[in-house]
Amino acid sequence: MGKVKKKCCRSKPKRCKECPVVAMRLYKAGADDLDGKAYQRALKVARVY
Repeated sequence: MGKVKKKCCRSKPKRCKECPVVAMRLYKAGADDLDGKAYQRALKVARVY
């Protein structure tokens, strides 16, 4: 995961990858241990608005 922004921009239809909400959702999903397709799937689910 890259740099996390300070404030959410709430971009539609999906949140951006640097959104703090997406970062928190990935953290709660345990994405640190994921790699490859599993990480991409978790990112896709976390970015849904």
